[in-house]
Amino acid sequence: MGGFTAGLVAGCLLGVSGTFFLLSISVAFSEDRGPVFRLRSVTGTFLSIIVLFIIAAFCHRLAIGKDATILMLLFAILAISRIEGLVNGYIATAIGAVILVVWFFPPIGSLMIKSSSDRLALALFLLIATLGSRLIRGRQDSLS
Repeated sequence: MGGFTAGLVAGCLLGVSGTFFLLSISVAFSEDRGPVFRLRSVTGTFLSIIVLFIIAAFCHRLAIGKDATILMLLFAILAISRIEGLVNGYIATAIGAVILVVWFFPPIGSLMIKSSSDRLALALFLLIATLGSRLIRGRQDSLS
């Protein structure tokens, strides 16, 4: 059973990585990449990163579980994507994933993830945050 789970998790991580890569490439080479594929402001990017760290520190300090932390970071990333744009949403997704790996997935303080269920949770977090950022930003662009 361990081999099946490891294969499933590896497949999910590869799928999420591929999806993230393809979305980034499609945005970079699209005709309207000007308004979509740019930082609105460097200040907004830094504020977004600070907000993610504050949420993570709050959850870590109050010993809120990693499931609730994942959900709170996901909502913050989707809000960042809505307010600041697609690139900031992708940056927030990457920062949120690193925060989760270092602070909430054992072994704490390392970039390694021991449990296959934690790897799957990280893969789903990346998938939902990436696709959600793209969908929210795409909807916003179509309404404008």
